[in-house]
Amino acid sequence: MALDMHKDHLSANELDLKDPYVLSSLGLYAIHNVIRRNLASCAEHAKQVNKSNMAPFLTYANYTLHVLKDQLESVDTIWFPKFATYDQRFTAQIEAHRPIIKEIEELERLLEVEAFAESTDIVSQSFGQLHKWVDSEFDTEEALTNQLGHLVPIGEIQELEKRQEERRLAQVKVYGHLWTAVYLLRGLGPKERAIFPPGIPKVVASGMLTAGALQFRKYVDL
Repeated sequence: MALDMHKDHLSANELDLKDPYVLSSLGLYAIHNVIRRNLASCAEHAKQVNKSNMAPFLTYANYTLHVLKDQLESVDTIWFPKFATYDQRFTAQIEAHRPIIKEIEELERLLEVEAFAESTDIVSQSFGQLHKWVDSEFDTEEALTNQLGHLVPIGEIQELEKRQEERRLAQVKVYGHLWTAVYLLRGLGPKERAIFPPGIPKVVASGMLTAGALQFRKYVDL
C-alpha cells in the first residue's frame, strides 16, 4: 500500500502518525524541508552580507551545506541501497547525488573568507541554483518513497533507523546538541515542529528554541 505524504502537508491532522511507515518517512520529509528553506535563505541573504555579519553568515551557510551533504550521504549509504532491492529507481537517485555533492564542494570553496568577500553575487546565485536542483531531486525521492509504501518489512526499516541514529549522534558530538536541535527546529514550520522530531514535548522544543535564540542569536537571525 502506497503512502500519501506531501512536503506541504506535514501535520497531525493530515498524517496517520500511528503508521510506523509514515513515522519513518516523516524524518525524510522534515529534513528535506529544512534544507529547502535554508538553501533559499542563504541565496537570499548572501548578497546582503557585509563585514559585520560575514562570519555568522559563513557559519550558517557552511553548516547548511554540511547538512545537505550529510543527508545525501546517509541515504546513499543507509537507506537507498536497501530500498533499491525493492525498487531499482533508488539506485538512479544515488547516482544523481554525485554531481550535487560536487557542486556542494565547489560552493564550500566559495565560502572561504577571502573568496567570499569578492563573490557574494556568485554565492547567492549558486545557492539559488543548488536550491532548485535539490528541490527537484527531493520531489522525486519523496514520490518514490510514497510509492514504496509498506513494501519494505518494518524490521528492516527499524535496522536502518538504528544506523541513522548512530550517524546523527556522531554529528551531535561534533556540533553540539543545542546547535543541531535549534537549526533543525527553526527550519520546520509550526505544524511540522509539533510532530517532529517524534517524542519531543512542545515545552522542550520551545525551550530549545529560546535557549538557542539567546546563545546563537548572531547566527540564527540572518
